[in-house]
Amino acid sequence: MKNNSLYIATILAFCLCALSCSQNEKGKSETIVNLPSEIKNELKAIAEDKSNVDLWHLNAVRAKAIEKQIEKTTDPGQKISLLFKVGMEWLNAGDYEKSIKRINEILDLVNTQNLRLPSEANYAIKEVLGVVYLRKGEIENCIKNHNEFSCIMPIQREGQHTLRNGSENALKIFRELLLSQNSTIQTKWLYNLTHMTLGSYPEGVEPQFLIEESVFKSEIEFPRFKEIGMSTGVAVNDISGSVVMEDFNNDLYLDLIVSSYGLDDQLRYFQNNKKGGFDDLTESAGLTGLLSGLNMVQADYDNDGWVDVLVLRGAWLGKDGKHPNSLLKNNGDGTFSDVTKKSGLYSKLPTQTASWADFNNDGWIDLFIGNEHSNNIKAPSQLYQNNGDGTFTEVAASKNVSINGFIKGCVWGDYNNDGYPDLYISMINNYNLLFENSGPINNYTFTNKTKESKTNEPNMSFPCWFFDYNQDGWEDIFVSGFDFTQFETAAGEVAKNLLGMPTQAVMPKLYKNNGDGSFEDVTEEMNVNKVLFTMGCNFGDLDNDGYPDFYAATGTPDFRALIPNKMFLNGEGKTFYDVTTQGGFGHLQKGHGVSFGDLDCDGDQDIYNVLGGSYDGDNFRNALFLNPGNNNHWIKLKLVGTKSNRSAIGARIKINASNLKGNKRTFYQRVNSGGSFGANPLLIEQGLDEFDIINEIEIIWPGEQEPQIINNISSNSYYIITEGNSKLINKPIESITLNQDGKHHH
Repeated sequence: MKNNSLYIATILAFCLCALSCSQNEKGKSETIVNLPSEIKNELKAIAEDKSNVDLWHLNAVRAKAIEKQIEKTTDPGQKISLLFKVGMEWLNAGDYEKSIKRINEILDLVNTQNLRLPSEANYAIKEVLGVVYLRKGEIENCIKNHNEFSCIMPIQREGQHTLRNGSENALKIFRELLLSQNSTIQTKWLYNLTHMTLGSYPEGVEPQFLIEESVFKSEIEFPRFKEIGMSTGVAVNDISGSVVMEDFNNDLYLDLIVSSYGLDDQLRYFQNNKKGGFDDLTESAGLTGLLSGLNMVQADYDNDGWVDVLVLRGAWLGKDGKHPNSLLKNNGDGTFSDVTKKSGLYSKLPTQTASWADFNNDGWIDLFIGNEHSNNIKAPSQLYQNNGDGTFTEVAASKNVSINGFIKGCVWGDYNNDGYPDLYISMINNYNLLFENSGPINNYTFTNKTKESKTNEPNMSFPCWFFDYNQDGWEDIFVSGFDFTQFETAAGEVAKNLLGMPTQAVMPKLYKNNGDGSFEDVTEEMNVNKVLFTMGCNFGDLDNDGYPDFYAATGTPDFRALIPNKMFLNGEGKTFYDVTTQGGFGHLQKGHGVSFGDLDCDGDQDIYNVLGGSYDGDNFRNALFLNPGNNNHWIKLKLVGTKSNRSAIGARIKINASNLKGNKRTFYQRVNSGGSFGANPLLIEQGLDEFDIINEIEIIWPGEQEPQIINNISSNSYYIITEGNSKLINKPIESITLNQDGKHHH
């Protein structure tokens, strides 16, 4: 009877506790000053509220309460259950030493009292302990002594751990588990990874446990991108969040606004100093006290020529996620003002996804917000129509897009090329939706075209976007799979996929636009039928060949989900190649917001990735990958709307180019911020491959049917083009050398 209660207590504890971990060197949030902002006061109150002990972030509070229960407990089964629970809470809180101590106490208690744990419970406890030790090594080597190779798989010599205690203990535990009858492919994966951190892979891995090096090789040769987040001053050490890459001060150089999910994590503004790095101007920009935010999207909502930002909050928290979003007006003087309530966008529904477009083509940008409706909170999606006076009116129901679903991605496009923005919605635990804009004939209401278009899968998905991957002039759709029932086994599913084994994971979908209102599933044909568990994601052009590539930032909240972020290179619209290893993109830490953009103004796009998980103990330094360059040509176009919205979001661009050999090629682009998690600049940065002669550019502005024709444009240049104005402004911009001073583990 006692053994049975022990079994139940242990398994129950294991099921109830989500795995996360570790010692946290994350810096304290900046001091919250008393600024005249109601939203800031609300956020401060949310961060300081400890009344609901069940909130996800109050791990230390719960741990201390459980510690008191342990002191009063004499029953071995109950004590083991409480020890496991408190170990998990300390991990979530970021104290790996206390977690190690408590989990080891379970094993000591079992040995000293000759208790018999069920084999699966014993395995689970030890696997957790191994992961905690491995995380200890990451903290001591990859955060405290961070360098450009830290946690990038396969781990090279410069990224290997010099403080070896954590990984050495993890290695012993994983090997013991691999010798047991409960051995799993996930533990095998973690065992090989741990050997990498110690420099003993592959030679030190027993043949029966070895995952061959060939598994990690890229499919084609590709240059390595150098990770320079630390040296440029933008390696924020927080948890999950997002990034907007944009020219916020109109000096033609791209800046960064970076968010973090923690309830007391400060929003940060990094301005490009044009000297090789970025200056943290958070305080002077008036942003101090603006806390939290899992995602952000930008637009010039008031058409004043300065790009504004919307911060999204409350995601994943259900009824506890009634947090206000923030619309931050760019004042044009280096400061931002929170105008959420003034604009009419104030609401308190959990969300992390939204997208801007002028759905009625009246020249004022509108906003769709995809909320997280669930059993414990009614949270329909919202469509805010811009009134043209700095305010918005919510019209989702009247436009037929009031959706009750757990929405995780939303993007605007124009899949039928009729000039009216259409809407794609990605949901978890339900099928996705494609809405066609009816245009003025039916007062811009939306019609569900999911069935006809065949774009409803996968039924568990996350980030999505429209892009023209094959450059045929019709926008295609990418949407990534994300099965939240596999959070604890994600690493094992990724390993199975790499090893050619059957997997139960949900695959992404790539839908090719047929040009007739329907799409074709080309996921397998295009070589993107991979197990990704994508959270953040975006696309750009790594090599300026004119075909969009994409970066899948991967992970789950579970600490065993040590899986590499993946980069896919577009092979002329005929396939995608995995270039993760060759390019140095395989970061093992959990990836979230991603943006592509030319930060050093040398003509090629760099990549910023926000890293870190869901708990305070799962922090990591954000990464900035510097493009090493190529020989292909390019063009940058900053479009300024006059009749259409000022940022020209939704404008279609067609570039007809040729080369000295007489060969011709057409390139297609649309002004937008890319994918649904992370934001690219509202700037056309178009690769031209070898085609350096631009014969003509056609721009179809939002709300217009006939293109504006642009001539006399040179490649490798930056132009400002104003709607209806034939006079172009050529902006010669000096490239800058971004700081690359690396550090090494010591």
